[in-house]
Amino acid sequence: MCYDIVRKLRNPRKKSRIFLFPALYLARGVCYTFPVKKQPELNNLTPCDDIKALFFSACEQEEDIESVLFENLTLEGGSYPGLTFRQCRFVGCHLTGCTLERAAFIDCLLEHSDLSNTQMPKGTLQRTWLSDCKLLGVTLAESCLLDAMFDTCAARYGNFSSSKMRHVRFLSCDLANAAVSGCALSSSAFDRCLLTHAELFQTAFTGMDLSDCDISGIAISGGELRGARVNMEQAAMLGQLLAGVIITENLPQT
Repeated sequence: MCYDIVRKLRNPRKKSRIFLFPALYLARGVCYTFPVKKQPELNNLTPCDDIKALFFSACEQEEDIESVLFENLTLEGGSYPGLTFRQCRFVGCHLTGCTLERAAFIDCLLEHSDLSNTQMPKGTLQRTWLSDCKLLGVTLAESCLLDAMFDTCAARYGNFSSSKMRHVRFLSCDLANAAVSGCALSSSAFDRCLLTHAELFQTAFTGMDLSDCDISGIAISGGELRGARVNMEQAAMLGQLLAGVIITENLPQT
């Protein structure tokens, strides 16, 4: 059974502490950062055969779920707050309509999985890679994302509002109608993303290159794109709302 997969904490009454930004070090006034550049290497994983039982056991006993392979498993609905996944891999899984409040994914890999309409407010993604995942209507509001990669993910109508993102990259993602308002972005990137009709209120994109993204119909109040890089076509489309942006001379090549 999957109950043996979870690792008991030394003090069962106290949750293990998660350090949200361990990749940042200060030494003699110099800041060193180590952004994620490749997928986590996960070895010696224990397969799970009953995802519902494992989640329920981890919640009840306040245990972390560590070094587990979730493959082609389905979980619909249910509330499992405070789960922490360490060095886990999800492949072809369907976790739809679940409530995973305060969930933490640390050194994890999610591939070809469906997390549509899953609620993960106040969650953590740390050194975690999501590849070809369906995240329609997912909630990651008030979350902390560090060294995370979203590669070819569909996150239409997703809610990322009021989240902190450091060293986060969205590559070829569909973020149409998504809420990315009130976010704190640091050393993050949106490359070849669909941002049509996305809500970007009170999120500063200073220094970011959006010239290869589709930003038609985005909702901004005026200053969010100050210092961002856009192409001529985007500048003409948004007009006076783009005061202070940097305009590239040429359109991105397709």
